[in-house]
Amino acid sequence: MPAVKRSTAALATSIHPLCMTNQVEPVPNSSIVIEYDRIPAKKESEFRQWQADIRSGLTEFEGYLRTDVFPAIQGAQDKWYVVVHFDTPANLSQWLDSDTRHRLISLGKRRFGAYRYHIGNGLTGLEAWFSKRVDANDKRSNPPAWKQNFAVLFGLYPTVMVETLLFSKLRLMETWAQPYQMFVSNLVSCSLLTWAVMPSVTWLLSFWLKPQQTTTRLDLIGTLLVFLGYGLMVAVFHSFT
Repeated sequence: MPAVKRSTAALATSIHPLCMTNQVEPVPNSSIVIEYDRIPAKKESEFRQWQADIRSGLTEFEGYLRTDVFPAIQGAQDKWYVVVHFDTPANLSQWLDSDTRHRLISLGKRRFGAYRYHIGNGLTGLEAWFSKRVDANDKRSNPPAWKQNFAVLFGLYPTVMVETLLFSKLRLMETWAQPYQMFVSNLVSCSLLTWAVMPSVTWLLSFWLKPQQTTTRLDLIGTLLVFLGYGLMVAVFHSFT
């Protein structure tokens, strides 16, 4: 799926009259569209140099493909669009979470103001709970999806069980219709997971989720310990039912 219609000569940096519209067409889930409003003409040269610095830093990241820059068009639209392309969502995520990007973006915000962005939905949706990982090459990334899934289950199962047993013991919402019960129950579970449970789980399993260097042996040990934890939790909760 094309990120934006562009000329066949567009490679590292592209300028195309399609940006006369206020929207950039949908991009692949391994690309990100960054939108800037009203860059003053006197700052245009400085803005282009800043984009060149960002592209220079991007080349250090695995999977980087290219950057397309679509400038404002006088009398038509005043937005600048910058589209950054990677080969996979995971490699894009590494750059998005990197110190290099945060440093350059902070510099740009001070000089050119705030920005908006749109990114594809190719990630698992759980990355916010796992975004602090730093690998052996000092690049930030997320654990693989299967580890995220097991880690979320490690936190979700006891949360739901404790909540269910507690609500039953206290006879909370007994007279409520099931849709209302489920809504409140899910609201409590999601809140606990986000602000209490998952930070603790990611810390407890950090040796496995965020290793400095991933090995098959470490993955196997971590997975076995996680499944042992599952078994212990099931046994403990079974004793209360």
